[in-house]
Amino acid sequence: MQLESLVADLALIMAASAVVTIIFRKLKQPAVLGYIVAGFLISPNFEYLPTVVDQADISTWGDIGVIFLMFGLGLEFSFKKLGQVGGSAFTVAVTVMALMILVGAGVGALMGWSKMDCIFLGGMISMSSTMIILKSFEEYDLIRERFAQMVLGALVIEDIGGIFMIVILATISVGKNVSGVLMVQQIIIMLVYLVAWILIGIYLIPTIIKKVTGLLNDELILIVATALCLVMVVIGNLIGFSSALGAFLAGSILAGTIQSDRIRYLVKPVKDLFGSIFFVSVGMLIVPHMLAEYIVPIIIISVVVILGQMTCSVLGILLSGQSLHTAIRGGFSMVQIGEFSFIVATMGMSLGVISDHLYPIIVCVSVITAFLTPLFIKNAEKAYKFIDKRLPDKAKKALRRNTSENQTRDSVDNDWNQYIKRVCVRTGACSSILFLFYWAGTRHMMPRLTEAVGSQMTGNILSAAIIILFMLPVINVMFDSNTTLFYKLWVKHRSNHLPLITMRALRALIGACFLALVLRKIFLIPYVILVLIAAIPIIFIIRSAWLNGVTIAMEKRFVANFSERTLNEAKNDRIRDKTHRWLDESLYVAEFEITDPDFYKTIFDFTKRRDFVVTIIRIIRKEGYVNMPSADEYIKYGDVLQMLGTKHEVDACMFLLENDEAIRYTETEDKTLKDFMYGQRFEGVPEEGELVCVPIILKADSKFIRKSIRNCGLRQAFGATIIGIEREALPMVSPDIDTVLAKDDILWLIGGSLMVNKLIRSGLMDK
Repeated sequence: MQLESLVADLALIMAASAVVTIIFRKLKQPAVLGYIVAGFLISPNFEYLPTVVDQADISTWGDIGVIFLMFGLGLEFSFKKLGQVGGSAFTVAVTVMALMILVGAGVGALMGWSKMDCIFLGGMISMSSTMIILKSFEEYDLIRERFAQMVLGALVIEDIGGIFMIVILATISVGKNVSGVLMVQQIIIMLVYLVAWILIGIYLIPTIIKKVTGLLNDELILIVATALCLVMVVIGNLIGFSSALGAFLAGSILAGTIQSDRIRYLVKPVKDLFGSIFFVSVGMLIVPHMLAEYIVPIIIISVVVILGQMTCSVLGILLSGQSLHTAIRGGFSMVQIGEFSFIVATMGMSLGVISDHLYPIIVCVSVITAFLTPLFIKNAEKAYKFIDKRLPDKAKKALRRNTSENQTRDSVDNDWNQYIKRVCVRTGACSSILFLFYWAGTRHMMPRLTEAVGSQMTGNILSAAIIILFMLPVINVMFDSNTTLFYKLWVKHRSNHLPLITMRALRALIGACFLALVLRKIFLIPYVILVLIAAIPIIFIIRSAWLNGVTIAMEKRFVANFSERTLNEAKNDRIRDKTHRWLDESLYVAEFEITDPDFYKTIFDFTKRRDFVVTIIRIIRKEGYVNMPSADEYIKYGDVLQMLGTKHEVDACMFLLENDEAIRYTETEDKTLKDFMYGQRFEGVPEEGELVCVPIILKADSKFIRKSIRNCGLRQAFGATIIGIEREALPMVSPDIDTVLAKDDILWLIGGSLMVNKLIRSGLMDK
């Protein structure tokens, strides 16, 4: 009898789904909405049609549907795709999710809901529906539009963020309260879990699949893929994570294999089948009398979702450097909630931490907003024209200066990819270290220090001071404000300014949040206020030359220890071959000419206005050569300036010079420092005008030890500029001026011929 009821229920579900979705397709509405409506029509809450016999079994099938939906999402995920969406999509997704979580929690609080209901409401309304938006773009033939690509890129980031949010909400639910420490612990554990499986996916599974490719037919591939998905679900549950996370990781592993397209094609029907059952099970939870009772919250939340998602999306897209046109079209697309809202609501219901009315309310909000999505997308262009006509001229000019219609294309270039990778790696690693300091300091040092001094307040204050002292250099490393990639992107286009500033602000916020966690142990002040207070020392961290020097030394020491064997092998090769190519071929020389007859400025004024980060190493003029000119040296019409820097630094200056009417870039191809040095004689440079590059070793009694490059005085005393440092075999090209010099450092100096004589007379260099 049980089997008969299950078959009867499935038959009813499939039949109702088929009929309703055909009608919805005729009405050009998303199939997801049809499944939800079908679920309501065959539920016990609708008495005019046959009803399923056993809702518990259908709920189980719905849970399987969540697993396969997340598995399918994982199959669409790849790190290459994540890199391609660039900084713009990342900025949009983070902005929308962060603001909508706060908005949702605030709206729930205003309606008098419980804390858990408010938190879950914020999570439910923080992400737009990938299915509904994608379907709408396809139906209106907008999928290839620039704004559509931006929106879809942001949705990829939102989906990944949704995985993290599920873990955070599950952690909160287990403890029945909001524990920041527990949340961070769970996130760190999840990251370790994620990285481990990524390594398996890259190094193990693709290799195995390649070796057995000849043995696999469609049937076996489907079985293998499904088996891996379910095994990962089981492992995830054993470790304490959600089934959704395990399924997502299984899909992401297979997404990196050579069979990914074939697997995606074979799994899609299974995913669609079980996914439809999940959405039908969602529709079964709609209770008409409860909807009538909560019609006011439904309307309020629907309005909040539409206006909130629209406003936050437009703001996020503008912050990412996009034009107002792109921002409005993108913002009008992201006015709904969808699949993840149901998954979050299902989790809250299964854990018993949210009220019964929240699930049907969010389902109704999803249905309302999804129905309205095509209307908003269709009228986005009219809305832009309406706003553009009424926008003040000053606002238009400000937007044009700081945004670009082509920002999406710019944002996927290699520079953005490298910068995002650098930011993510540094932020993740430093956040882990900050949490370790917090956990060790508050769990172990604070109780012992309190016991030793005999006063809890004194012990807490001393402990907090020590923890913060350890945290500050790590926060500075995470901030990484001196990267040349940042500068290159900054000068490439003004539309990059807002996303770069936003990303720096987010890292500063992370640092302030960790400091606030420590301060919370002393002061019973609301956490948000403590974050604002903690932001003050962050400003000093950014501006402190001394702390920059300390953190640079720490970072270089870590890199040297981590790569000791490789660096020593490279050093031995250089000694054996008598070469120093790590420096010669890492620095480039470019030149440009002053073409404005009225131009007459000092190098200081010239470079300050243009934010140069390269070093002017020579001025060529009719009357001769000026090597390593000082900042007070005047430059004028006809002067040719030669500059030295890394590839990124030179490229950044090229972007600055392209539109400068007073400048003409004279070289079609930049030279390496090695080629430049060797080519001086062939270019007719007299011996007294040649530039030379020499190494010196800082001995134990050197007066330059423990001084930063900024304050060491080498430039003033010898006319020498430090262009490279070799420390314990670690090469540092174009070191930061706050780098503190240490014993046994090998300094590579560039200067004129007189520099060598001065170095020999001072004893810093042998003859």
